[in-house]
Amino acid sequence: MIAASNQPGGPAPPIAEPSANLVIRSLEKSFGGITALSDCSFEVRAGSITALIGPNGSGKTTLFNCVTGFYRPERGEVRFGGALLARLRPNEVVHLGIARTFQITRIFKNMTVLENMIVPIRQIGLRTLFTAGIKGPERERAEALLEFFGIAFLRNEPAGRLSFGQQKLLELAAALMAEPKLLMLDEPAGGLNPVMIDRLTAYIRELNVGGMTFLIIEHNMGFVMELCEPVIVIHRGRVIAEGSPAEVRANPAVLDAYLGD
Repeated sequence: MIAASNQPGGPAPPIAEPSANLVIRSLEKSFGGITALSDCSFEVRAGSITALIGPNGSGKTTLFNCVTGFYRPERGEVRFGGALLARLRPNEVVHLGIARTFQITRIFKNMTVLENMIVPIRQIGLRTLFTAGIKGPERERAEALLEFFGIAFLRNEPAGRLSFGQQKLLELAAALMAEPKLLMLDEPAGGLNPVMIDRLTAYIRELNVGGMTFLIIEHNMGFVMELCEPVIVIHRGRVIAEGSPAEVRANPAVLDAYLGD
């Protein structure tokens, strides 16, 4: 594990163009006899930091997987800027402007931090990656993102040597390499200490001011209530509440869902 730098992050990378709305209508997904999503519908407004919360097993990550092409729903539709997503592969979804992170951080631990930044945007083999080198606009954007997240000093270190929090920041930075309009974060604050959570909150806010839309799954309610609006609550695969943090906190259906599980 490598100590964090005391240097502040660089300026936020520019967002190429405004985001589009993500529209989910009547989405259904089952696994055998278990229903994960049932008539699930909501919309993520362009420019928002929207939270998706709910008890364990309520269908949050399943929904992320349906939106990003890892699962194919049985019914319903997902639209982003008018384009239908439900039958697209993950790389095609990224091409349309949606990127994501995962509950369990996905990085190549034996590759350097800088190499991890390039892999997500190249549909090539790793041998080609190493042969071609990392240069030009790709390297410039990678360096700018690493600087923004305060981990540029680690560029040549194996990613496996980073602390857990630094690995989370690396995954987030790598997701931004494709210049998405919508960034979907699956439990970004999970396992982070309070100092790192404060840093993450600041990064998300700065990116949002620059035009990035966020949809965030998170169990840390302090993080959600401070950062996100609106907050969407799903339970047993369907939306049971939506509104401001205050409205969601006061909704009896939300309390019942959490206490009942």
